[in-house]
Amino acid sequence: MAPHPYSAQFGVAPVPMNNNLGWAIAGILVCWPFGIPALIKALQVNSLWYQGLPDQAQLSANEAKKWGKVAVIVGASLLGLYILAIVAYFVIVIALFGFAATQVN
Repeated sequence: MAPHPYSAQFGVAPVPMNNNLGWAIAGILVCWPFGIPALIKALQVNSLWYQGLPDQAQLSANEAKKWGKVAVIVGASLLGLYILAIVAYFVIVIALFGFAATQVN
C-alpha cells in the first residue's frame, strides 16, 4: 500500500494542510450567511488532520474554500448592486428636481 501523499516519515510531525481559514474570514466579513459554513469547515480541518483522517480533512478544506468563495462573490455582488442603486437614486433625483433650486429668476 502506497503512503498517503501527506504522510510524514517516522519521527517527523506531518505539516497540516491549508485549512482555507482566510477564505472563511473574508466570507464572514463580506456575507456572513455563507461565511459561517466556511468557518465551520475551516476549523474542522486541523482536528481531522491530527486524528489521522487526511482525506476528510482535505474534503473539509475544499468545502471551506468553496463556501468562502461563494460568500465573497455574493457579498461583492450585493455591494456592487448597492452602490449602483445609490448612484441611480442620485441621478434620478437630479433629473427630477434638476438644478432649479440653484437658479435665480
